[in-house]
Amino acid sequence: MPIVRLPVSCGRLFLLAVVFVFSGCSGSDMVDPPPISAELQNELETWFARHGQPPGDYVAGLFEDHDVVLLGEMHRFRHDELLVQEMIPRLHAEGVNVLATEFARRKDQALVDSLVMSPEWNEDLGREILFRMFMPWGFREYLDVFKAAWRVNRERPTGRPPFRILGVNNNLDYSHLRSEADRNDPKVRKLVEGGQTEADWAVPVLAAVEQGEKVLAHCGIHHAFTGFRQPRVVDGAFAGYGRLRFGNHLRDVLGERAVTVYLHAPWNTASGYNAEFVHPADGRLDAFMLMRDGGPFLVGFDVAASPLGDLPIENAVYRHGHEPFTLARFCDGCIYTKPVSEYEPVTYIENWINERNVERARANTMNPCWRDFSIAQLNEGCRSYIADHHRFYGRLR
Repeated sequence: MPIVRLPVSCGRLFLLAVVFVFSGCSGSDMVDPPPISAELQNELETWFARHGQPPGDYVAGLFEDHDVVLLGEMHRFRHDELLVQEMIPRLHAEGVNVLATEFARRKDQALVDSLVMSPEWNEDLGREILFRMFMPWGFREYLDVFKAAWRVNRERPTGRPPFRILGVNNNLDYSHLRSEADRNDPKVRKLVEGGQTEADWAVPVLAAVEQGEKVLAHCGIHHAFTGFRQPRVVDGAFAGYGRLRFGNHLRDVLGERAVTVYLHAPWNTASGYNAEFVHPADGRLDAFMLMRDGGPFLVGFDVAASPLGDLPIENAVYRHGHEPFTLARFCDGCIYTKPVSEYEPVTYIENWINERNVERARANTMNPCWRDFSIAQLNEGCRSYIADHHRFYGRLR
């Protein structure tokens, strides 16, 4: 399911505690990434000039010798969703005809097929698919990923196969959460999950590969891990590895024909998943981009072959259980879009919760104290999800 940090108190919502996203942040408030040496700066400049690629070219090229490319995002950044939208027509032209997405359920596959193959765009159906996936996910840019697939199918030349979107997410029933304590109760969690795991996510993707398809998978980075095992961290210490993720299951079957491409975004510090955010990989890529004479640029690249691949990383939650931790252990490829200080949140769809869906919203909210909320309060709560990462908006450069 999508990574979220819910309001800690029923009496207040994120939106009330956050000065919306970029306001009140001056340049003096921003934290620079740690500087890198002139030697590494020059080495990276030369290497990217030879090996860096526009993201669309980079991802398309990966399909020459891979069956599944997993794009792992942090969630709710506008530029990541625009990138996926832009890739759909490009990949379709290259013969990649399937996008697997976290943002639709397997149970709703017939609805997804109907949406992207419809003669006319059906806005209400698109919203319904997102709503069923996760009630608060009322974000325009995610909906427009489906619209990009619909547009490709409407405009495709005669004889070219249609572009499909495969919903891979589970059918989670949050109505079992009746109190705050239920969230951490393993018995209740089993009821919510209904016996489903991320192994189930992999089933439709593997079926598509078996039929000869190449698949771009779009999901949160923790789901996208293939060769990397996600650590559990308690009080800043390694507490074993978590359950296998979507990409791990694909790697188990497909080997290195399934790869992870990380969409650049901040990481939590080594203290844990609720710790402060820092630039990823000890800030070396961010520092390079901000220090170079021509400024930052959009680029996709293979991590292991790059000068960044084997450099040890210290301040990252992911280093636990993976010492020495490196970027090459974390992902196979990376796409850098822009400096963190320029990130924009996705757009909330106004009136997402309304008279038609309010009762279902109350019944299947992940936050039990929302069950008695009014329509206005529910919309405010859902909107607050785009302010989730306010701890670095306008702070990290």
